[in-house]
Amino acid sequence: MDYRKIGFWQLVILALLLNFVVQTIHEAGHWAVCETLGHGPVWGFTQLLQIWGDPPPIHPDEWITTIAPDGGEGWLRLASSLGTNEFIIMLFVGPLASILGVVLGLSLMHWNRVPATKQMGLVMALIGSLIMSQYYLRGFSRMGGDEYFLAAKLGIPKYIIDIPFGLAFIIAFILGVWALGDWRTRLKWLGAIMLGSIPSGLFLFKANAIVLAQVNLGNPLFRPLLGWSLPVVVVNVIEPAIVFRTFN
Repeated sequence: MDYRKIGFWQLVILALLLNFVVQTIHEAGHWAVCETLGHGPVWGFTQLLQIWGDPPPIHPDEWITTIAPDGGEGWLRLASSLGTNEFIIMLFVGPLASILGVVLGLSLMHWNRVPATKQMGLVMALIGSLIMSQYYLRGFSRMGGDEYFLAAKLGIPKYIIDIPFGLAFIIAFILGVWALGDWRTRLKWLGAIMLGSIPSGLFLFKANAIVLAQVNLGNPLFRPLLGWSLPVVVVNVIEPAIVFRTFN
């Protein structure tokens, strides 16, 4: 069976579900450093939980104060502060994890013999590389993000970080699109991926805001488990299981 021959709406559903996995891979890179070094992070769906500006956290003793490169004050949900080198590593491994996730997806597409697994691998690779490509293409006009803080910590222009990461994701995206063969298939896949990943991305940002608000309020249902807020753990366990049960 040609793995590229899959129904449009099946692709939409697959993209919707796998967008959660792609985001989790990125956040897991950051999380692994904080958790391994014993800094007691609390992660949401799209970030280490953080509050910037007014008002400050309700329980400030549970947060670590930080200062942005532009002088803005913020609070990170950590049990202890990261050292400068630790902070640099933590910022760097998020984009690195995204690259490794895309490489994993392309590898599954190329080497695995099971059509459903090849489909999942390619969808993961296309989502990850498409999202990150446009993210870095907007880098020259974008303030904030991992690269903004990383560049400030290293004392270098942000484009020195944006350009190599951006090129890596653009190349990966081209390889993924090229693997689809003809342009009709490419347009079908890309249309389905965009239709599925955009609403799931919006959901993730909204859900993250809810998690942040509830953690700030001290809601016990949102307490941390292994460095992630409890609802995030539940979703990250159930959602991949749904993907594999549905498409295998």
